Amino acid sequence: MKSAFISGVVILSLAGCVSSGTQVTEQQAEQFQKGRSTEADVVAKLGSPNGISRLSDGSHVAVYTHIEAAARAATYIPIVGLMAGGADSKLTTVAFTFGPDGLLKDWTSSAVANGVNTGLLNQN
Repeated sequence: MKSAFISGVVILSLAGCVSSGTQVTEQQAEQFQKGRSTEADVVAKLGSPNGISRLSDGSHVAVYTHIEAAARAATYIPIVGLMAGGADSKLTTVAFTFGPDGLLKDWTSSAVANGVNTGLLNQN
């Protein structure tokens, strides 16, 4: 009985988590050298970007995005979840800018964390 309960808690915890995209850390981005690394170098180490933007000067930006979302533990508790449930998410983006010559010009990173309150007590 006890192991069934623990298994149920683990399954509910996992069911409330989701992630999508390609996670790239600043440490991974720092391994590429401006003016020397190419888009092929970046793709070989990180995989295909999630998006590419073309600029009018012939440059382009390869963007890697990753999102994680998880329901808060209180969401799964009967009645409590109705009152105080919610979820948290984190979005990270790393963008590599390549010049018309295909060489890395620069890279940027950003991270945004959000929380969503779904419980009745959390409504404004």
